[in-house]
Formats: sequence, C-alpha cells, structure tokens
Amino acid sequence: MRLRISNRLEDVFLALDRAADILERSDIDIACRADVRLVLEELLVNTVRHGYPDGREGRIDIHMAIERASVCLELRDDGAPFDPLEPPAPELPGDIAQRDIGGLGLHLARSIASAFDYAHDEYGNRVVIRFDPSLYGEPIP
Repeated sequence: MRLRISNRLEDVFLALDRAADILERSDIDIACRADVRLVLEELLVNTVRHGYPDGREGRIDIHMAIERASVCLELRDDGAPFDPLEPPAPELPGDIAQRDIGGLGLHLARSIASAFDYAHDEYGNRVVIRFDPSLYGEPIP
C-alpha cells in the first residue's frame, strides 16, 4: 500500500481503514495485524496533532509492505522534526492520575515493533517500523 494523505485527522482515519482492509486480507496473525494498526494510528495521530504547530497544510506518505517474514511501515512527513526514539520510556509504576500526560502511546509503539528507525533529511521525518509475525503464532486466514 502506498498512500499520501494531508495532515488532517479525517484523512488519518481513512488511511487506517484502508490499511486495516489490506491487513485483513493478508495471512498475517490477527494479533500482529492489530499491533500494526495500533502503531500506525499512534504515529499518524501524533504527526497530525504535534507535527504542524504552525497550522500549515502538510503531507504524510504511508508505505506498508506485507511479506511472510515481516510487515514494514514507512512513514514520511514534512512536519516539524521529531525523533520518536529520543523521549525516554515513561515510568510505568505508580498512580496514573499523577503521571504527566503523554508518552505512553509512543512507548507502546516502540515496544511492540521488532525494529524502529528514524531519520530526518531535506524531505522531512522518516520512520521505518518492522513487525515480525513469527513472534505472534500461527497465521489466521
């Protein structure tokens, strides 16, 4: 799947529906499909909400490749530079009511993925995430 969307939440949810349809038709384990969708949603929503603080229009390119050995997501955007690997993992024990807001979704995304890479160049942010379906169990048709 290759898709270019604008930095609007409506477009994010259309892209998520399209990705879910493609994942549904694959023979990838159902738990892996759910993880891919969850990570994709977290990263796309964060990009829309935080990547364009000046309110300008932007673009997000999504490439999802499904193979027997992996599911690979590549996301590119022209938003503000942000390295999702940089923030430290949040402290998880304790009272959730006393935690600072933010960071859990990104931590979850980094924890779920088999590989998570980031780069920034003249075109913007680039995130590549891989999921290893063999870590989940038997594929479900």
